[in-house]
Amino acid sequence: MLEAPSVDTEHQEMSAEDLALQCQDGCLESFESLVALFEQRIVNFLNKMVRSRQDAEDLAQDTFVKAYKNIHRFDPKYKFTTWLFTIAKRTAMNHYRAAKSTVELTPEKEIDERDPSVELEEKDQAEGLWEKAKRLLKPNQYDALWLRYGEGFTIGETAKVMETNELRVRVLLHRARNKMAQHLTSQAESQ
Repeated sequence: MLEAPSVDTEHQEMSAEDLALQCQDGCLESFESLVALFEQRIVNFLNKMVRSRQDAEDLAQDTFVKAYKNIHRFDPKYKFTTWLFTIAKRTAMNHYRAAKSTVELTPEKEIDERDPSVELEEKDQAEGLWEKAKRLLKPNQYDALWLRYGEGFTIGETAKVMETNELRVRVLLHRARNKMAQHLTSQAESQ
């Protein structure tokens, strides 16, 4: 995981967009402030996608390296968070592609020798609302739901990160909320 840089109070009070502009002018401290500001959110976002904290931390580091190398491409008329989360999502998608090709190349499966009761207990503990959503929803519905409610992005920002339009995001959110509501209702009735 990236080390938390020390951030001076001048940089703490600046907007992410202003920090990115200073970084474009060569200010390394501004980029360190951006890392400090967004690191945990990016790691959490990636962890929801890849379901591995260590992979999420590695991918977050890759995301920030890519952002630093491409900071000249950031357009300040847009929000920095949208730009950064788009890089993170693409980094995770590349990770999936690489992992999928690796799995296809290695046909043997690892044998899980853990105690089934321990495995069930861990599964029960991890079964939260977001876990249910991840399991029940299509990936793009889950992504839209997480970006909108987990990260607090607007519909427009969510659309930019997902590289789609606002109407599509609204449809994805509507379907995701309905599917979750149906599942929770049927679960409550069966108890």
